[in-house]
Amino acid sequence: MLFFITAFIIATACSAITIKTLVGYSDLKPVYKITIGAFIILGWFGMFILNLLKKQQFLGVEFYSVISTFLYSLMGIVFILFICIILRDIVWYMLFYLVKLLKLDAMAIDPQNLSLLNRANLVVLFFTIIISGYAFYEGYKKPDIIQEVVYSDKISRSLRIAHVSDMHITRATPNNKIMSVINEINMLNPDIIVLTGDTIDDNINLIQDKLTLLSSFSAPYGVYAVMGNHEFYNDVYEAKKIIEAAGIKFLFNGGVHISNSNIYLTGIPDFTTMFERINLWRSIKDSKKDDYKILLSHQPIIINSLNKDLYDMVLSGHTHGGQVFPMHLMAKKANQYLAGRYLVNGINLFVSRGVGNWGPQMRLFAPSDVILIDLLKK
Repeated sequence: MLFFITAFIIATACSAITIKTLVGYSDLKPVYKITIGAFIILGWFGMFILNLLKKQQFLGVEFYSVISTFLYSLMGIVFILFICIILRDIVWYMLFYLVKLLKLDAMAIDPQNLSLLNRANLVVLFFTIIISGYAFYEGYKKPDIIQEVVYSDKISRSLRIAHVSDMHITRATPNNKIMSVINEINMLNPDIIVLTGDTIDDNINLIQDKLTLLSSFSAPYGVYAVMGNHEFYNDVYEAKKIIEAAGIKFLFNGGVHISNSNIYLTGIPDFTTMFERINLWRSIKDSKKDDYKILLSHQPIIINSLNKDLYDMVLSGHTHGGQVFPMHLMAKKANQYLAGRYLVNGINLFVSRGVGNWGPQMRLFAPSDVILIDLLKK
């Protein structure tokens, strides 16, 4: 509830600022001002509208898919528009006061000049369209393959892991997009595939046909998964049952020895949930002292509670790498580890930006990825 109240206040403030700056001082006809303002409000409040529509199953999958794609896209565009306005005004005012400080003629670049402001708004709109177009391209293109190598004298034989996170499958996710990701991963010939949470992001009853596609994942030593926060928003236990029917094994505070190796793979549920408490000791109780232990945890910040005597590697997602700049700053602040490889407390941590998106199908300076890890004996 607190999240939605905060988000509502932010959306209201950002809508007011964007509308006032963009059309408040222009000489456009009222009908155009109202139309532009309506689109801006729809964009900022699209998340709330969709949250209500999401629960109305009578709308139909196709209709909801169109509406959600439109509103989420609009949300992404108005967010980028808002950021462009803010950045422009910061630079503009800094330049204006610098010119005044140097006792030069600053009137030519006065931000209070309404004619100049209207022209500057057109420039901002132009850059918003260009940046949004690029963000859509980044959001829809295939994930990057990030190749990593880990050496350890604890590893008895080489093994390849495909680390996949944050698929965010909804009723609006095209089947061909899901299969494209699956086929790309299978072509990497991994020994193990791991899904580190937020595989689903919708009403289970409406995406069962899409979840059956997950059975197309292929790895000789299995496909494993843990729950992220979005699974817990969407009937986590039903999700577990359906996805396990697709041949994926969920790790709930438990682990498994990978055949023909001394790799012990463990997993915990998302630690922010109140439904399942994490139990790190239970997850490794069946492991052996000389096992190379890997933990799947949706959120990377769990690593701050670990040490190298418990685990050798942690695989996480959740952050999306920020997804759309400058959300990188907030994602980094909230999660501490944004994306890529880290060494924390002697443990290798790999944080994936994910292969899907939350909200708009947009990414800006945070490309989607699959992390391919080769474990090699030192």
